[in-house]
Parts: sequence; C-alpha cells; structure tokens
Amino acid sequence: MDAIVVRCKMCKHPMKFSAEKAGKRAKCPKCDAIVLVQAEPEKKSEPAPENGTPAPAAPSQSASSSMDDDGDGGYGVLLDPEMEEIKRKREEEEAAKARAKKDRKKLPKVTRKIKAIPDAESWEKVRIGMLLVMIGAWIWLFCHLMQGSYVVLGSVELPEFANLMVHNLEERKNPEFPEMHHGWDLDEMGIYLGMIAGRDFLSYASGCVATASILYIFQALLCMGGYGLCMMAPRRNGMLGQLIAAMVLAFFNLVVVFTFKLLPAIGAHNYVMISYVTPEIPMTEYNMERIVPIHVLWSGAPFWENFVTIMMRLMQYFEPALFCVFVWSAGLVIKDKTVENGGHGRAQLCLGAMFVLICYHLLSLCGASPVLVLLLRVVYGLWFFFSAVFILQYIMLLMKARAVLYDKINPKNELEE
Repeated sequence: MDAIVVRCKMCKHPMKFSAEKAGKRAKCPKCDAIVLVQAEPEKKSEPAPENGTPAPAAPSQSASSSMDDDGDGGYGVLLDPEMEEIKRKREEEEAAKARAKKDRKKLPKVTRKIKAIPDAESWEKVRIGMLLVMIGAWIWLFCHLMQGSYVVLGSVELPEFANLMVHNLEERKNPEFPEMHHGWDLDEMGIYLGMIAGRDFLSYASGCVATASILYIFQALLCMGGYGLCMMAPRRNGMLGQLIAAMVLAFFNLVVVFTFKLLPAIGAHNYVMISYVTPEIPMTEYNMERIVPIHVLWSGAPFWENFVTIMMRLMQYFEPALFCVFVWSAGLVIKDKTVENGGHGRAQLCLGAMFVLICYHLLSLCGASPVLVLLLRVVYGLWFFFSAVFILQYIMLLMKARAVLYDKINPKNELEE
C-alpha cells in the first residue's frame, strides 16, 4: 500500500504516513501542530506497457517507512534527520545552560550595590562631626548613670535630718551660736545632697555632681565641635539652620551648667537652685506631710526658680532633639530610609523623655502628701529609664549614620550614572 505524504499547514514540513493512518490526526514533529492525514494517497503516473499486460505492482513501503503507534515518534511518522539535528542542538544548549548556572552558583554573591554619594569630602567631615557628638553622648550617659547611682544609694538610708545638720555644722566649724542678725554658715549643697543620698554617701554624691559638671563641659565642647563640622553638609532641608540652633543651645547649656551646677558643687558660691541642681528632693521622705513642698519653702523666689528650671530643662533636651532632626534630614538627602526613620524616631523619643521630666517638675509643685511623693518616685523612675534608653538609641543612631555614610563615600560596587 502506498504511503501518504502530508505537508504541515504551519511550517510546511513534509511527513509520510502509512495508508492505515488515513483519516486520523497526527502531530507535526517540528512545530507540534495537529494535521489531518488525507485519505487520498499520493499517486505516481507510470507509462502503460506496450503488450497490454499490467505492470507489476510497486513494492509496499509501509513496512519500512511507517512506524507503529507505540514506537518512537508516534503516529507512524518517519524520523527526519533535520529534526534530529535540531533536537540534538537543543539538548546541547540546555546542558550548556545548566553548566553555566552551576558555575554562577560558585561565584561570590554581591550583597548590595551602593551608588557613590556626591560631595564625598563634605560628608566625610560630617562623619567626623558625628563621631564627636557620639563621644559626647557617651559622656552624657555616664553622667546620667552617676546621678542615678547616688539616688539609688540614698533610698536605703533612713531620714536623719538632725544628724545631717549637726554633721554639716561640724564640718563648717561654726561657733556654738551665731552672732546677732547672722545665721550659721551652712553648706547648702551638702545638705541637699545629704537629703538625697544620705549622710553616709554624701561625699560620693558630691563627687558625682562635681565630676558630672566637669564632664559636661567637655561634652558641650565636643558637641559644639561636631556641630561645626556637620555644617559642611549640603544645605538642604534646613540642615544648616538646625545645626546653628543646636550650637546656640549647646553654648547656652554650657553656661547654665557652669554657673548653676559646677560652681556650687566646687564651693565657688553658695547659691543653689534646688529644683535644677537637686530635683530629687521633692520625692524624699523629708518632703512628706508638709503644707508647702520643701524645695518651694527653701527657695528664695519659688515661681521664678521653678519657671527658669523648666526652661533650662527644655533647652537641655531640645539640643539632642535638633541633632536627631539633622540626622533625619541627612537621611533624606542621601536617600537612606534607615537613617531617615532612625532620626525621626529618636527625635520623638527625646521629646517624650523631656515631657516626662517636665511632668515631674510640675507635679513636685502640687503638694507634699505621701501619695504624691510615691507618684513622684514613679515618674522620676520613668524619666530616668526613658532618658537612658534615648541616649543609647541616640548613640546607635550616630553609629548607623556613620556606617551608611562610609558605605556611600566608599562604595564596594559603584553604580554607573
């Protein structure tokens, strides 16, 4: 039986089928299109014999040209050398791709690509300025912990006001009775610190206050130098104004600490602003069951001293808050979300710690009942905790900002513009 020759309608590829496949559908091995095997076989015209005898029939090629359905290729399609070559090339390409993929896995991976930052020299100075501010923040944390240490030690001491006063008079070598119209020469700073830390830890508390005041001067100088170096940053998003305001506040805070804390601590003058230098007195047992709070009773000008204290506390916390805003603005300029969000969050945390401290000062003016004194201790503890957390987060923010700036100044994989 003659073979049926069919051409694919899609790719014109010729295919041969056995006559038994007539009327069935087959798949083109080249383009996978479905074709219909026509029932009309291909006929070849042959000349008739002269003697009139029929010509011998051509040998059937179905056995040699067709393939069973269960054989290779399916549908009895003949194997095409061209298709076999294409198939072989495809297998070689897939094997080459697999080898290339395996080789790529062995190569070191690039973790990130960082674009080089413009004005690299200016930002390098900003990094140095942030380092100075970070050192100042470490000093601030150390002084903050020293303040909390003598307050904690004083909590285990029993109130002994009479013994404290006698000890103060003996230390000052006062006469038995003062002259007419004169009072005893008292060390007011020592009395106030003794009420907080106790008579046994009075020397330690005095040393902490004096040391913290001296260290704060170095902190202020470091911060002012850092702010000055950070002014080399591009003037965008109000960064220059933020740094100028922070430097003015740093100078103001330096003058306040030197005048109202360091000089009384070293005995240069005897005037002590109780609500500023020793704000822990209202939460001591000496303040319980009084009509007027003890720090208001002993104050020379209660309204003005407490008002000025609140203003000075605001200025103390506005300074780091402004620098956090500067870091926030720097994150916007260098297009780093981590630095941007970090500056924003630390500024809010700083203002929150400041708010708790202002609440403490205002509550201390409300009375001297035992319940209020206990409430003052709780609020003071919250302020101490949030302030310590802020200072640590502030240091971590500066470390992160410096690391990001270093990567952008010295990128490992610089992107092309």
